[in-house]
Amino acid sequence: EYYNPLRAGHSIAGARVLVNRNQDRGIGDLLFMTGPLEFFRHVSGGHAKVHFYAQSSRGLVLFNNPAISFQTTLAGPLHYNYQWLVGSVTECVEEPDQLNVYDGLYRQLGFNPGDIDIKFKRPYAYLNQRDEDGLFQFYRKIFDSYKADLRRVPYYVVAPSAAASLRVMPYSNWLKVIEMLAERRPVVVIGQDNVRVPTTDMTFGEFNQKLGQMSGVLNAIGATTVRLLMALVKNARCVFTMDSGTLYIAQAFRTPAISIWGSHDPGVRIGYDPDYMDLAVWPQEMCQQSPCYAYANFPKHKCPRGAQQGICECLLGVDREAVLKKLDQVEKKTGFVLPEFLKK
Repeated sequence: EYYNPLRAGHSIAGARVLVNRNQDRGIGDLLFMTGPLEFFRHVSGGHAKVHFYAQSSRGLVLFNNPAISFQTTLAGPLHYNYQWLVGSVTECVEEPDQLNVYDGLYRQLGFNPGDIDIKFKRPYAYLNQRDEDGLFQFYRKIFDSYKADLRRVPYYVVAPSAAASLRVMPYSNWLKVIEMLAERRPVVVIGQDNVRVPTTDMTFGEFNQKLGQMSGVLNAIGATTVRLLMALVKNARCVFTMDSGTLYIAQAFRTPAISIWGSHDPGVRIGYDPDYMDLAVWPQEMCQQSPCYAYANFPKHKCPRGAQQGICECLLGVDREAVLKKLDQVEKKTGFVLPEFLKK
């Protein structure tokens, strides 16, 4: 009797609304929800009382968001006027005509996605002074360890991994990309070392070890919290990432992000944001079945190598020069200046 699904046409000004995204979803999936949250804030004049329930570790990405009551995630009171319980959208379904994730969310609410302004079809994130202070403490540690002052020298952030193996480019290819990037600017490599990370042509541990032998590379794997990662990305010159949460953090802060795609069409995630679509690298021509929209496991019956497919065929075909061409686009807009310490 207490369940009243939120639907288009409901007045939410002054109403208490519970929003819950399936608990096993990652940071990117939580950020997808922030476009509709901004839409709720807009249509209610800021008077909707939206309580967002999420795991505390991942929910930190929503901290300080003015579209959520108390600007943080919580369980909230027992009774709500409306509930929006999101199990999955389109991203877990292998459909050849898969909807853009935001269109899928709005359709769940009963809206015609075409009626929604595209500014509500992108992620939003917010920092506060504590986050900025944490970033400057991190900069100090980097200076002590590497003698690179990231407060004054623009840097790149590289997020080479993702939750599923079919969404990760070979680490050997990443090492070559990172080497080329480090010839231009300091490169901060981020990632988690306390969870299971996919293996490609080498283990993540081997990849991590090789990073420590590279000049100009600042290895921050395992050294960043969610909030520190957000601040680090916000202040980066450019981000290089797979289809992972780091991409959507960058998009939320409007930091240029060169994203690399394999099994998914980037249009289903960033299709309403031409700036980010223009920087996407997707060698679709490498596989006749692309996009297959496989999410967790390889579709062996579709993959060119069948049961032997260990890395998505499209990701095997990523051209490093194509990545650098995208970077040239970014640097032309921002004004590329080679740091003094790299000229020596």
